[in-house]
Amino acid sequence: MGIMEPYRKTLLHESEGPFSMQRKIHIGILDDHIATASGYKLKLEQNPKIAVAWIANYFQDLIACLEAHPTDLIILDIEVSNSPEGSEPYPILHAIPQLLEKNPEIKIVVISMHNRPVMIKAIKTAGASGYILKEDVRSYEKLDQILIDIYEQESIYFSPEALRILKKPDEIPSLSRRQHEILSIISSNPAIKTNELAETLYVSPSTIRNHLSDIYLKLEVNNRYSAVVRAQQYGLIAVNMDNWPKE
Repeated sequence: MGIMEPYRKTLLHESEGPFSMQRKIHIGILDDHIATASGYKLKLEQNPKIAVAWIANYFQDLIACLEAHPTDLIILDIEVSNSPEGSEPYPILHAIPQLLEKNPEIKIVVISMHNRPVMIKAIKTAGASGYILKEDVRSYEKLDQILIDIYEQESIYFSPEALRILKKPDEIPSLSRRQHEILSIISSNPAIKTNELAETLYVSPSTIRNHLSDIYLKLEVNNRYSAVVRAQQYGLIAVNMDNWPKE
């Protein structure tokens, strides 16, 4: 299922009055579980300062929603497919900086079940304004105020459990932000070629090859497949390895 049409209609109805639109913080939600997304909407819209502008079930729908509707803050889940046609999760570590580059005023908050330190740190480095574990009941209870503070006060919020996890020692050698981004992209697109990856990141193919060599060295592997497997073991990426050809 793609974009949920009722929420498009809700936005159009709420934005008919310019006064109400100025007062409200418009929030978009990317989550492939309809019940979860609907729960966020129900919870958040109990606060009169918030309007859920749209819900997307696939990453390609998120792009369409941003183009169609004013959005102040986005809630992202991690394991969401790019499109209905594919099962590979979208490359979140590439998506966050790209979204912020094109929409510098938007705030991004990740709500996920992933509790590995390396993933949370990478998402923080990518530019997210918050990370909340789905099991964190206390943060969920005050989710509306957390998001209001992030948007209005430009604050950063990492739930207590996420902060505790962040204090754990690193589990893998340190990768640069660009190397995290490259891993995220290749895990989402197993067939991507080096020159295509270079075009996506606006760098030369030789730069990509150098980054890949450095990634292999740090992860103690010798090809893309093994690098993706190792990165998944460390919780850095979410990927369906059944779709990956072994090298």
